[in-house]
Amino acid sequence: MKINRNIHRFFVFSFMLVFFAGIPGIAGAAEGGPAGKTENGKKTKAEKKQLPGFGKYRVIRIDSDGVFPRILRIKAGSTVIWFNATDKYASVVFSKGDTLNRSTRTPTLFYLAPDGTYVSAAFGSGGVASAAFVKLGTYYYFVTGLPIFDGGAFAQVVVE
Repeated sequence: MKINRNIHRFFVFSFMLVFFAGIPGIAGAAEGGPAGKTENGKKTKAEKKQLPGFGKYRVIRIDSDGVFPRILRIKAGSTVIWFNATDKYASVVFSKGDTLNRSTRTPTLFYLAPDGTYVSAAFGSGGVASAAFVKLGTYYYFVTGLPIFDGGAFAQVVVE
């Protein structure tokens, strides 16, 4: 039954991604569609200043076997979404909290903890946490609630 629930969650999440990507107001603006252009087709001043990855998102899946992908390469300005496909609560923890606090924008569930880590609140099965990375660098993290003996709980985001 556990496998069936995870498969169901996967298909529901996949459907949501496809559905929201097909909405003109969301997808057009995110991909530099008509919303960011003038009548003659040139980029507006606001669009020229925008980060190259702005409006793009990548999903990291957390399941009982670990984090996938373990190394995620993105452009500056892209949003990373962690999706919990396990039946337990999970948290995403970055050890260099102050650096991450300055390197991300509009985090969902993330906060700078008193111990200096940048951590997400625990989110349950089917839940998500997200942050937009705006500064170049390699950011290492681990996910709580996963076995650490094979390294499946450890991963990194590389902002290029």
